[in-house]
Amino acid sequence: MARYLGIEVTDTVVKGAVLKTAYKKLTIEGVYTVYRAPGAEGLAQAARELAGFVLAPPTVAGVKAPEIDGVYAALPGTDVSLRTVSLPRAVYRRGDKGLMAELEGSVPFDIDEAMVDAQVLRAGDPVELLAAAVLTARVEAFVTALASAGVDPREVGVAPVALGELALQIPALAAATPVMLVYAYERRAELVVLEGGVVRFARTLNGLTTPAARERAIRQSVGAYRATGANPITAAFLCGEEASITATVVGEACGLHPDAVQPMPAGALEIAPTAGEYALWEAPVAVALATRGLGREGRLDFRKGHLTVAGSAQVLRERAPYLALASAVIVCFWALATWAHYQSLVTERNRLQETLGAVTQEVFNDRVTDPDRAASMARGEGSGDDVDPLPPADAYDVLGVLSTRIPENVRHDVELLDVRGEHIQIQGIVDTLADRDKVVEAMQGYGCFPNVRPGRSTTSPGDNRQKYTLDIEFRCPEAQQNTRGRNNRNGGNGNNNNNNNGNSNGAQGGSRGGNA
Repeated sequence: MARYLGIEVTDTVVKGAVLKTAYKKLTIEGVYTVYRAPGAEGLAQAARELAGFVLAPPTVAGVKAPEIDGVYAALPGTDVSLRTVSLPRAVYRRGDKGLMAELEGSVPFDIDEAMVDAQVLRAGDPVELLAAAVLTARVEAFVTALASAGVDPREVGVAPVALGELALQIPALAAATPVMLVYAYERRAELVVLEGGVVRFARTLNGLTTPAARERAIRQSVGAYRATGANPITAAFLCGEEASITATVVGEACGLHPDAVQPMPAGALEIAPTAGEYALWEAPVAVALATRGLGREGRLDFRKGHLTVAGSAQVLRERAPYLALASAVIVCFWALATWAHYQSLVTERNRLQETLGAVTQEVFNDRVTDPDRAASMARGEGSGDDVDPLPPADAYDVLGVLSTRIPENVRHDVELLDVRGEHIQIQGIVDTLADRDKVVEAMQGYGCFPNVRPGRSTTSPGDNRQKYTLDIEFRCPEAQQNTRGRNNRNGGNGNNNNNNNGNSNGAQGGSRGGNA
């Protein structure tokens, strides 16, 4: 929740409107009017009286009123020269220098002694702008007088143009077709024409002391607007103390049916009972300025150059408590989110460690929860106590020995090959007993056959070939060494009966014809 103060200044009065903002809610909390004397001193005195109402109002039971979060003010339209200009985009990008060159000679004072600003009416190339120029000395005196009263404005706009900013809160003013808004008060009027919510034309009318003067000024303003080639005005909205006596003149000047001239609606703006029923219509410019606290870019502002609020220090000071509270909330939520994420990671880590322990227990008969050690064990890179389960030789190695070690000049047929644990039985057929002895010698040359015992031989009827048998002990030296190491680590229990030669249940097979 925030409270913003808009200040409207004329030659005779200073009006202030306090706008309280909440979630999707804008409330006019109060409107204050203070009469002023001419000159900067009269403005400063009136601003001090206004600050007395707004910044330190009467309290109930000693409760202090909420502070103001931002102040926004506007120069009287009579102090500012307004006109519509078109600039090439390249010139527009040069900023104030290009705008001053365009306005030189068309404003009623020396452009070198003035401040300029503009807001975009229509983008494109060229860019159509609503340009404003004012003497620098007047802006300096205006800001100094308000600052001396404790209501230093963040922005300084122009009264008739700022009036059009009500279109952001009042949808009726943001119609696609041109509409006119007239704020008539104290023998003067702020007149603005909007199209699509954008200010197309703005003017301050002064000296409306008679009906004839009022009619002439309004007709001339409407004619000046239409002379730009703009579309006809389709509706008019009135506010201010003299709105009722202006309605007929506005309708006739714009060529509107009486039903098309209506009081300005309140739109999204709510009016607190303490502010009075007609608070919005009594000080619409001040209310429009207060809505600037909601944030919007691209509007006229003469707090620039050497008058800029230095480093936005004032804004930071005003909102420091809110920023501190927001920072604390952000840090708190960040800590909670980090803790929750950490707990989630811990739970996931524990689950993965349990799974890794179960897998390593099943595969290596050792429960390991360290992923690096488990990976090393899987790659066979464990400690010296780890035994590679892959046997040094298996039944396929036996077949390889028979195929490669028997001499090529020996005709040898295998009738039976039986591999069972550490015992191999071979039944084969050779031409002669000498060929059998060569087979026995070839088998004895293999390191995993420490004992090769020939069996009995018989002569095959018909071809006179020799049928023989071999009983072979199948035990590799590496397997014996690993078995002894395991037995030593297990305390000599001797319960490791599986041979590391990898011959599980044995293999039987026979092949005939040609050399084995």
